[in-house]
Amino acid sequence: MKTDCIDNNDPLKNNEDAITNRLTAKYLNAEPNAFRYEPQASENYDDEIGRYIGRTDIKVISGDYFRDVQAYFIIECKRIDGKPDLNKKYISEGVSRFFTPVLNPKYSSYYKQNIMFGYVVQAIDIPKNAEKIKDLQSQILGNVTTGKFLLLCHDAADYYVYSCLYQSGGQNIELRHLFCDFSMAVKNETAS
Repeated sequence: MKTDCIDNNDPLKNNEDAITNRLTAKYLNAEPNAFRYEPQASENYDDEIGRYIGRTDIKVISGDYFRDVQAYFIIECKRIDGKPDLNKKYISEGVSRFFTPVLNPKYSSYYKQNIMFGYVVQAIDIPKNAEKIKDLQSQILGNVTTGKFLLLCHDAADYYVYSCLYQSGGQNIELRHLFCDFSMAVKNETAS
């Protein structure tokens, strides 16, 4: 997607939903494969209040979903620019949705694995910023125990993938943190 945006002079809007929608429609669901990616999916219906309590950015559905409608993965997307405000939102409005409230989190985790996708919209030192996010987690997540932020793989020009194990409410959940550098593909404008 990044290469197409640059090569075709078709930049991305500096907007989480715009990036997610283009990624899902033009790339993830463009060809038939083992997974289907459903953007902006309602999550966790609360019978007491009569509405859903979450909205995932991307629901990843496989053939297992047809045997058990809870069998899917979630990709939560957030913009990252290296500044404290978006780093905090990455955790408080992203990571935390898998754990809080403890008894009924906004997002389910059937497989106990999900993805946080950081759209890096400014040229930054991604590993240095990942360290800042790791340090912020314990301050923001409260009763959630966070493990080490382990680097799994990277291509320094494009992406870094980390894994972190979280303990909350007696459960272990792994989040993969994918930080993808879209800085050269994003319109240089005020975020919306």
